[in-house]
Amino acid sequence: MQTLLVANAKGGSGKTTLATHTAGWLACSRQRVALQDEDPQRSATSWLARRPAPFPKIGALKPGTGRKEAREQGFTWRVIDSPAGLHGERLRDLIRQADSVLVPLSPSAFDMEATQAFLDAVTEYKAVREQKLAVALVAMRVDARTRSAQELDEFLYGFEFPLITHLRETQVYVHCARDGLTLFDLPPSRGKQDWEQWAPITKWLRQS
Repeated sequence: MQTLLVANAKGGSGKTTLATHTAGWLACSRQRVALQDEDPQRSATSWLARRPAPFPKIGALKPGTGRKEAREQGFTWRVIDSPAGLHGERLRDLIRQADSVLVPLSPSAFDMEATQAFLDAVTEYKAVREQKLAVALVAMRVDARTRSAQELDEFLYGFEFPLITHLRETQVYVHCARDGLTLFDLPPSRGKQDWEQWAPITKWLRQS
């Protein structure tokens, strides 16, 4: 079983959006995937409760579920949506459980400052230093025409972790959150542009 941790200490960075859509892609790829919602707001849990039955199934794991227990339930993938303010022993515990980590952030000075501190903390873990744990960055809610998008790129390229894609600001994500869906549940007429932006993430997941 593979465990993907979606994490950033900054609230509102896009963790739940990234976690739910990643789980959706895995489900559409016929993986037995479960979401583990560690965020006290339980946004991923609420989204999962709204998911229509006909679409590929995504399981649910209780907060605090360990790797062994998740594996015993037959899942091939576990996607953990982490809480804001993640640090210290809780961060250490989730890092130890993970096989890969995606770090989302948005183009704002507040996000960049918080992410700087978070990535500095992540870099201190032995598994990360020895490159045994894959870590990648995803730029969220990006309008490539703006100065803030350029500043975000300049900031992210200063890290040793790869920036694998930019996801645009679009109401498609808002509608999916409302309806319990993901981009990968949509017809091509609605999802194709965003599927293309997700291709580097899905490639990275296959390789990590």
